[in-house]
Amino acid sequence: MKQFLSEARVRQLALFWSALIVLGLFVSTWVRILPSIGIAGLFLTGVGYALSQRRIAQRACWVRLLSFPLVYVMHLVSGLLYHGPPTSTTLGQDLLLEAPFVLLPVGFWLLPAWRPTHLRALWLLLIGCCLLSAGAATVNYLLHQSTINQLYLHSKVMPTAPDHIRFSLLISMAVLMGAVLLTTERLSGRGRALLAAAVGLLFLFQHLLAARSGLATLYLGGAFWLLWLGWQQGRWRTALGGAGLVVALGTGAWWAFPTLQNRVTNTRDDAAQVYRVSAANDYSVTARVYSYQTAWSLVKQHPLLGVSKLGLSEAMAGQYAYQYPEIAPDRYILPHNQFIYNLTAYGILGLGLFLVGFYLPLWGAWRARNVRLLLMYLIVTLSFLVEYTLETHIGVITGLFFVLLAAAPTAAPDEEAVPVEARPVLVPAHQPAS
Repeated sequence: MKQFLSEARVRQLALFWSALIVLGLFVSTWVRILPSIGIAGLFLTGVGYALSQRRIAQRACWVRLLSFPLVYVMHLVSGLLYHGPPTSTTLGQDLLLEAPFVLLPVGFWLLPAWRPTHLRALWLLLIGCCLLSAGAATVNYLLHQSTINQLYLHSKVMPTAPDHIRFSLLISMAVLMGAVLLTTERLSGRGRALLAAAVGLLFLFQHLLAARSGLATLYLGGAFWLLWLGWQQGRWRTALGGAGLVVALGTGAWWAFPTLQNRVTNTRDDAAQVYRVSAANDYSVTARVYSYQTAWSLVKQHPLLGVSKLGLSEAMAGQYAYQYPEIAPDRYILPHNQFIYNLTAYGILGLGLFLVGFYLPLWGAWRARNVRLLLMYLIVTLSFLVEYTLETHIGVITGLFFVLLAAAPTAAPDEEAVPVEARPVLVPAHQPAS
């Protein structure tokens, strides 16, 4: 077993399972279980490696990796404390949905340091999958251009796989990681040209898709990366050149893409209706504003422990009916903000536990100047402001896996040459250390 799960083979297995997770995000509509298979494989590989080699590879990283399961604890405790009527969303279903918050961090904690080439391959795989999915969506758009353009005037978007909200976040991650690779990695001339072309095409497609959250994460994340290049690395010429290119491409996209123009028109019309309650039946931004106000009323009634995720839908419906009878029951929505969602469902105590569990590694990322991890946190956090990202299967994986991937420790060339037997091992408590 020890020879089978050697460090080299475990790294290859980790790469395989991680690639399965990335691929699974894009085919989940047809093969929903594929990302879960990758997560289970990554976890079991880490456990097998730790048991066979009698060592915890990333013992020193326990704080930044094992804080994430606190999010799972938040769901577990809130569900056990819930004493309301039965709902369609059972505690077991919720705990299964949030299981990656235990399996993925523990798996990364037990796995050996990653080879930089493996990490780069996974980021390139993400870029390639985004490019293929964007290409399919673009072809469909060209075949139904007039119909899809009209959808954007009614708070809808073109069909994509995965759904447009998660897909737009994946595109932002792909574009920004591609930009990081272009400016930090040694690439061949041909490889650099292909990567630059892929990043440029995805940047333009983000404007064709015109999802508000995707555009916000793209531009704010890009601004952060360009400022990082200037202030932290002193590469102001590259940063200014990149900023000029972004402005040129963004301006061209505005004039070229009716979807972007219609999205801006719809958003402007939507915002103008925000003071008319009945407009929440037809306008998405207005509906979200009233969902926040409804949620806040519940927070004031249950400030410490919230109403529980299991009872959130029913509590929101009751508050909607009392506070805003003008809104039709089939238009009730949950608060599209992860922080407000958690505050309403789990109260102040639950929100505090979530903030500690999810954001504790951010402090280490800033101290270590890990710009990839900082960018992933920025993208995910911006998505939290407009969506309850972590309450769907694909959202959990998108919001967690790429953060862990960006935080993964890399092996130095000389470290890879040291045999595992020469490294520290775990010694059972009942045996003296030799």
